[in-house]
Amino acid sequence: MHIPEKSSNFALNFVLCIMCAHACIRKQTAKMNKNRHIHLLISFVVLILFFVAPAHAEQQPYLCDIGVQGGMGYYIGDGQKHPFMHPREVYGGQFRYKFNNRWAVQLKGQYQRIALKVDGATPVSEPILWTNNMINIDAVGEFNFFRYGEKTNDTRIKPITPYIFLGFGMALYDEMDDPYSNFALYIPLGIGMKWRFAPRWQMLVAWQHNIYFWDDVENREELGNTYDMNGSNFMNNDITGQLTLGIVFEFAQQKGDCKHCSWK
Repeated sequence: MHIPEKSSNFALNFVLCIMCAHACIRKQTAKMNKNRHIHLLISFVVLILFFVAPAHAEQQPYLCDIGVQGGMGYYIGDGQKHPFMHPREVYGGQFRYKFNNRWAVQLKGQYQRIALKVDGATPVSEPILWTNNMINIDAVGEFNFFRYGEKTNDTRIKPITPYIFLGFGMALYDEMDDPYSNFALYIPLGIGMKWRFAPRWQMLVAWQHNIYFWDDVENREELGNTYDMNGSNFMNNDITGQLTLGIVFEFAQQKGDCKHCSWK
């Protein structure tokens, strides 16, 4: 017989109680010469409870999730020095594979517009708001501060946790009048919060910074750091950031570990 290794004590005690009740009822009905169908019905119910109750007592975790996110993004570089200046829309999708309740890897793609004030056409013109389109694709490793997962008998498992992430990514962005013709590599890093608000459903808040190895994501020649004189950060390159809210759905449930038990 195969019995799930992680079945709860409550479920086993419940099944034992049912079996004892079955024995008592069978003894009494035998004395009263009741119909054999009653015996068969009770035996069938006990058999179903024996297999179903432990399976539902502690579900195996899901290995993967997929979802969408949206929010606002910003740019820090030669055109502006502070975060959350002239924020613009960010949206995209993500896939996550979970190694355990602490570690996971995430693949994500997002569309973002960056915006900054630039000089007008003439020295006396008012500054204008310049925007540029970007697509970010990155892979990051995640670490949860708490053991994160579905509620179980293990009190260490929490339905909410802060987390951090770090990885590697690539951006496609406009160059002059040619859409998404240029690319740049970057390091994505950030912090976030995960909340499991329903079975198989999670809500995520993430604040991500992308530190680029290039300095021309603005698509403006005068901001391309041609003479290495601007120094917007310690790597003298551009940064973009995203503050997003996402929702994900879990799938690909892990198979339960089983062991052989021989009843003697």
